[in-house]
Amino acid sequence: MIKQYFKQAWQLLKQNKLFSAIYIIGTALGISMVMVMAIINYVKTADISPEINRSRMLYAKSGAMAPVDTVRFKYTNSGSLSYKAAKELFIPLKTPERVSVMMENDDFASLPTSENLLKVKNKGVDTDYWKIFQFKFVKGKPFSDADFASGLKVAVICESLARKLFNSTDVVGQTIEYGFKPYRIVGVVKDVTYVLSDTYAQLWMPYTSIDGYDYIWDDRGGMLGDISKIFILARHASDFDAVRNEINNRVKTFNAQAKDWKLDLLGQPDTRKVDVNRFWSNVGPDMKKIKPQNILVVLLLLLVPAINLSGMNSTRMESRLGEMGVRKSFGASRSKLVNQVLIENLLLTGLGGLAGLILSYLIIFFTRTWIMDLGKSFAEVIQEGTSVSFSMSMLFNVRIFLLVLLACLAMNILSALVPVYRSLRKSITDSLHIKYN
Repeated sequence: MIKQYFKQAWQLLKQNKLFSAIYIIGTALGISMVMVMAIINYVKTADISPEINRSRMLYAKSGAMAPVDTVRFKYTNSGSLSYKAAKELFIPLKTPERVSVMMENDDFASLPTSENLLKVKNKGVDTDYWKIFQFKFVKGKPFSDADFASGLKVAVICESLARKLFNSTDVVGQTIEYGFKPYRIVGVVKDVTYVLSDTYAQLWMPYTSIDGYDYIWDDRGGMLGDISKIFILARHASDFDAVRNEINNRVKTFNAQAKDWKLDLLGQPDTRKVDVNRFWSNVGPDMKKIKPQNILVVLLLLLVPAINLSGMNSTRMESRLGEMGVRKSFGASRSKLVNQVLIENLLLTGLGGLAGLILSYLIIFFTRTWIMDLGKSFAEVIQEGTSVSFSMSMLFNVRIFLLVLLACLAMNILSALVPVYRSLRKSITDSLHIKYN
């Protein structure tokens, strides 16, 4: 019986090409917009290689300094945390499994004998960074604890940079100049896509090799500086509260001894979902507003097409009253007629879902250079020549697609049931009469 319903639905689809096309397009647009939002959220928050530990990570990157003497100082100051803050509050933590500090910058790289300068994104990191994130090494290995402790000028570079400079990836032991200073290459890793912001770079070095990395500013208690981000890897996600308590106790100890300025971490460290929404150093994201806003946007993207399709279904059912009347007169029950309409709707929704999935990929592909900035208060400038790519594991997540498809199917079924129910309530006589009142 179901097979027969699908055959009938396919015939009706071919007979009503305009209606079918509009229905499929409407479904596709709803699914594609929600899929784009879901893909962006997934890429930003899910465990994706090399950022495989996001689900048990906490993040800190900024702080606000408030005056102890509010008579002398009438204002607060905020910004990135300093190495002093990292050293006093985060690096000595006992509760988490690992803590890593990162600094980042842009500068020029070249061969010692070449004047061809390449603008390169670098990250100054420590040895725990390589243990928290899962990079794929093509050649060599990360710099050692001894290299880091000594502040040696060594570097790990990405595969594409190695090919640009040496036309080869077999470059371990070779020397490049970065910021017009010589760095010895100890490893080469596969390129990381730009959309993974915590691991994307073209060159990684020990931050201890950066001049002035531990400089302490005289003002604001020396707690604001050049740290880009601090990564805190908990042993389990259930340890987050314990990690926060340990950090808060250290902050309280610092503030109790502060003479001029007290530190406020503004709710940090953050989970991944909060971290991607923290744009300002002086105020944290209001997740109680952000979550409902995102849900509202998703509902609107699904409801608006569903309402429009409901109107189309209503008009379509009016034109099929004669057919329904004939079938009822020959003994067809309401349930069979409803099942037929739902099967037709299922077929159209399935085709719309497939079209929506393809359309979402096209949207991501053609907007890949800026799509990840959606929701941010400002856009980042991408360096010329930077590769922005999405892997299939990022684009196609079966669970996300099925959830979006089921949500859209539910909306479309509701948009079909109301007109069907209204039509089937009419008597056989009214249904068979072409011009009924």
